Amino acid sequence: MAERLNFNSDEETYVTKRRFRFRLYFAYGFVLLLFAFLAGRMVQLQWLNYDRYHGLAEGNRVSVETLPPTRGKIYDRNHILLADNQPVYAIKMVREKMEDIDAFKRELMVLLDNIPAQKIEDYFNKFKRWSRSRSYTLPFSITEEQAARLAVINYKHPGVTLDARLKRIYPNKSTAVHALGYVGRINSKELKNLDEQRYRGTQIIGKSGIERFYEDRLHGSPGIQQIETNARGRILRKLETLPAQPGEDIHLTIDIELQKFGEELFGKKRGGLVAIDPQNGEILAFVSMPTFDPNLFVDGIDQENYSRLLYDPNKPFINRVINGQYPPGSTIKPFVALGAIENNYISPQKKIWDPGYFDFAEHRYRDWKRTGHGHVDMNTAIVQSCDTYFYQLSLDMGVDAIHDTMSPFGFGKKTDIDIFGESTGILPSQQWKMATKGKPWYRGETIISSIGQGFNLTTPLQLAKATAVLANRGKVIQPHLLRDQLKNQPTEQVEIKNIANWDKVIQAMEDVMHGARGTARRHGKGLPFKMAGKTGTAQVFSLNEADYDADAIDKRLHDHSLFIGFAPVDNPRIAVAVIAENAGSGSATAAPMAVNLIKKYLTREQPQTDDK
Repeated sequence: MAERLNFNSDEETYVTKRRFRFRLYFAYGFVLLLFAFLAGRMVQLQWLNYDRYHGLAEGNRVSVETLPPTRGKIYDRNHILLADNQPVYAIKMVREKMEDIDAFKRELMVLLDNIPAQKIEDYFNKFKRWSRSRSYTLPFSITEEQAARLAVINYKHPGVTLDARLKRIYPNKSTAVHALGYVGRINSKELKNLDEQRYRGTQIIGKSGIERFYEDRLHGSPGIQQIETNARGRILRKLETLPAQPGEDIHLTIDIELQKFGEELFGKKRGGLVAIDPQNGEILAFVSMPTFDPNLFVDGIDQENYSRLLYDPNKPFINRVINGQYPPGSTIKPFVALGAIENNYISPQKKIWDPGYFDFAEHRYRDWKRTGHGHVDMNTAIVQSCDTYFYQLSLDMGVDAIHDTMSPFGFGKKTDIDIFGESTGILPSQQWKMATKGKPWYRGETIISSIGQGFNLTTPLQLAKATAVLANRGKVIQPHLLRDQLKNQPTEQVEIKNIANWDKVIQAMEDVMHGARGTARRHGKGLPFKMAGKTGTAQVFSLNEADYDADAIDKRLHDHSLFIGFAPVDNPRIAVAVIAENAGSGSATAAPMAVNLIKKYLTREQPQTDDK
């Protein structure tokens, strides 16, 4: 029986074709819609938002780097270099581009075998917490050999590049460090107060001394540089550069050869010495002993060296020139005598009897010479440094008159030298004691104040300024370290009614050096110029009661040795103040130091200098 064949009806065929066409049109429409979406997206990306996405695309291959400015150099008055910049290599890292930070750290510890491993470890622990996208420079300078070794393995560490930079160096090492100061890495506290734009790419800042005071002039302004890199961060080429503006070179008033000589004079002794030009206030030597090497701080001092300096019993960090506060001792006698004869408390010719002591209120005040000086007038009292003369004179004057005599010379107030952190010293008065101690002034305190003891405290710089003003016969100068500072500035004058009184006091100081009985006569013999001076010996006071306990060591109970002087007498070119801690009498130690320094300055051939 033949099989029966089944054929779709016309209606079924129509429905099938209709369903097929619907699916075809749907697929066709979907494809058109997809292409329309892609076309629209292309228009959005490449036309409407071209600038934005072009910039982002460029950012994948072009980066902008900050060019740190070159720090200005520092020279002495004779154009001898004191602070320079040395080319070195540094390692720059971007965390988001680095594949294995720990692996690089381990290789770096082997490469930089001159840097403690713990120091590297500590840096990387901090580095892992910092921004992933910013570049950071390791705070260690590396040698050319180390840079070459790093270049060999650098292909394994994307995000790590070698960066040539300039490192601050101090070619004279510890010489004049308390005047120059030093630079160090910017800390978090400093970062909050800095102009972020100006310090982009900069990691160091002036920490003390001239480096800190003239930071704005020395720093300069950063530049920018566009560079093209590949996907691994390797530099392909430099595209555009806006150069950095270097910092300003500056010249100091210091004579570095005289400075070195002054430091050599101290040997192992502690103390301060200031040499100043009385005519213009230029500091010729700024000696604070002991010193330290500022190069240790440039890349960040290690804990071992920092602890060694911090706990050194000689306290090298103390800037004794501006922060060492000492009793001035007999060096103030010329100033007290000037006030006494100027205000008619005593005649220069009037003599008093000195038996070697002065009795007041059931207390005996001893003279340094136990047998006494006999009959003493003003000249003899200064020449032989007679304490008894000033004991008696002080009760006639009173402490306020002594204060008013010495204040115009700069005692008891800052000199405003161009270094931060200067101490004020103490010039006592009745008002001062009531304000600071809450107690009245006693006449017995006036007696010891007249010879520079008691509450009196002064810095070597204040003493040098006062000496310069005395040498100038009252012209007040402004001590400064920058060579071009204070030109054509108006000057003040210590008011003296009887001009001859200057000559009387200065003549007595000249007799200290050249008179038959002067306390420093043996040091004045044979000098090719006339010199005026005054010796001093002072009881020990600690520099800073919190940090510097003079009673801790017996040797530091010895008296301080002091001297002030200037020369030539008729046309002063240099004034000097010396304070040598625990060095005994002023005539034995401080006087020869000052005389030798002045002699070196005045007798050598003075180099020609410009007006910078």
